Amino acid sequence: MCGILGIWHRDGRPVDVGQITVMRDRMACRGPDDAGLWIDGCVGLGHRRLSVLDLSRAGHQPMIDEDVGHVISYNGEIYNYRDIGKELVSQGISLHSRTDTEVALKAYRLWGWDCLERFNGMFAFGLWDAQRRGLFLARDRVGIKPLYYFIDESVVIFASRLGALAMHPSCPRRIDPEALGLFLELGYVPAPWSIFHGVRKLCPGHCLWIDQKSVSEMCYWNPDEIRINPSLAQKPVTALIEHLDDLIQDSVKLRMISDVPLGAFLSGGIDSSSVVAAMTHVADEIPQTFTIGFEEPRYNETNQARRIAQHFNTRHNERSMNSSDLVCLLDEYTRQYDEPFADVSALPTMMLSRFAREQVTVCLSGDGGDELFSGYPQYQIMNRLKPVYKSPLVFRRAVGQLLMSVPKHRWSMLGRCIQKHDSHEGFSYTKSIMKHTNPGQIYPEHGITSAQLFHDRSVSFPQVDEISQWARLDFSYYLPDGILQKVDVASMAVGLEVRVPLLDYRIVEFALSLPIKWKMQGQWNKWLLRKVLIKSCPKDRIALKKRGFCVPIASWFRRECRDMVQDELIPTYMEDQMGINPVEIRRMIDLHMNGAADCSPLLFALLSLVLWNKDLTSYSVAKTHPVLL
Repeated sequence: MCGILGIWHRDGRPVDVGQITVMRDRMACRGPDDAGLWIDGCVGLGHRRLSVLDLSRAGHQPMIDEDVGHVISYNGEIYNYRDIGKELVSQGISLHSRTDTEVALKAYRLWGWDCLERFNGMFAFGLWDAQRRGLFLARDRVGIKPLYYFIDESVVIFASRLGALAMHPSCPRRIDPEALGLFLELGYVPAPWSIFHGVRKLCPGHCLWIDQKSVSEMCYWNPDEIRINPSLAQKPVTALIEHLDDLIQDSVKLRMISDVPLGAFLSGGIDSSSVVAAMTHVADEIPQTFTIGFEEPRYNETNQARRIAQHFNTRHNERSMNSSDLVCLLDEYTRQYDEPFADVSALPTMMLSRFAREQVTVCLSGDGGDELFSGYPQYQIMNRLKPVYKSPLVFRRAVGQLLMSVPKHRWSMLGRCIQKHDSHEGFSYTKSIMKHTNPGQIYPEHGITSAQLFHDRSVSFPQVDEISQWARLDFSYYLPDGILQKVDVASMAVGLEVRVPLLDYRIVEFALSLPIKWKMQGQWNKWLLRKVLIKSCPKDRIALKKRGFCVPIASWFRRECRDMVQDELIPTYMEDQMGINPVEIRRMIDLHMNGAADCSPLLFALLSLVLWNKDLTSYSVAKTHPVLL
């Protein structure tokens, strides 16, 4: 993995070497092994490299295609680059390295934008087309790798991280009210928004062409268009299990190509266990596995991970964390997540990445299984509530109010959920971190709500059942902008590359085409994926229930971190600078501290927002100064 950066002054101003160097090196952790610049008058590309394939200087970036003058700054891995390279050579194109970067660069020369459809991998890159005098930006199908950009009449800037891009003096640093409102509901800022008004994220499966006259965006891969294949409902389950098993093993095999040490994250759940199972089948060596646990037994998954590791005979490594580790990580968390981000599981993910990096440079993870195979408990809950939503709203509101009076968090949540207009609005509520208040009460200028966002997106889906619609919404938003953002930043903070085999586009297309009967049966979610794992692991070793990377943040906020929450969230500057209602914040704090409700997701979001706002000084505009090259 790497950090990429580009500046094009469309008004003809030369790119300042000092400025672009400072911006590039704000992402030094993403590429500790090498750094490069390419500047040609008004155009400049920067790169920080984490060397994984071809560790020689032949992989140095930005990389130039000497035959035509194209230049690329590239982040990611194209796992089928060897096959594409053979095709390029057969077309008379010479390759001078063993890197996927050169394959991407020269594939663009031969096929133009269509090269993206040939790539199987995770990537984001910016390519200067010297012949057409324009900039080409692209992001992988699922959005595993990030790409931020800003465009106006005079300048184009792009970067892997917002913090680097925002150091350019032309980049606006005014908070976008819509983005802030969505963050306070979801805990992340969904693409194409960023927290800064005018700065955008390139959406997954999209590419962008910019020249002097125009800006053109194209979607080259659209999961919304993938229809459920009804014929698969009648296919023998054994054939489906074998097909999915073959896909996973081939995907894992591709993602084990590396010139540096490689391991795997292992939580003991279905997804990570499936990846580790495939690794043991295709690897020549016994894989290393890494797990983080907690001192609180209720949240500790190390026992389950250990059972899986013992079964597959991996070289297993464990470490635990407590509330003091959380506090120690907060400063680093704010520096690395340079856009507000409120998934508290990012903290153990940072610790896990740091732990793994002590021994390996690349790790495989099981991310994506929940979105593809309907693994989240919300799907089961909302599916059971579908008959309830057929009842009159006035009746549901009465029942909901009664349930909310029960002094238990889950009953209160259920009461609020059934009072929503319909099941789609109810699903939006289950995804919101504002469980005990409304967006308008916390942030009056919130603009578009997550319910509106989800509704507008679901309209574009083909005819699929409601559970599949909800899963596709998570695939479209929560996966790239929540889960994958979390893992990318946490791993890149320590120069660790994380690969996600279950998000191979062939697995994605197969999973999205599956009828729901192969994903949920009775109490079992991820049914088909579970069956694949059972082939190589006894049932009694497989986790019965999904737990996720749970963190005891609610109790930590009431005890060890109580003073920090009180001190950071009480000041009124949140109202003055952001328009957030301090009275409602105070009410949320009181509800949580008194044990009347679990408001920790929203409180953590507000805490991360406050700390991010304080850290804005680190976005200081890059100044011109001499740089030794």
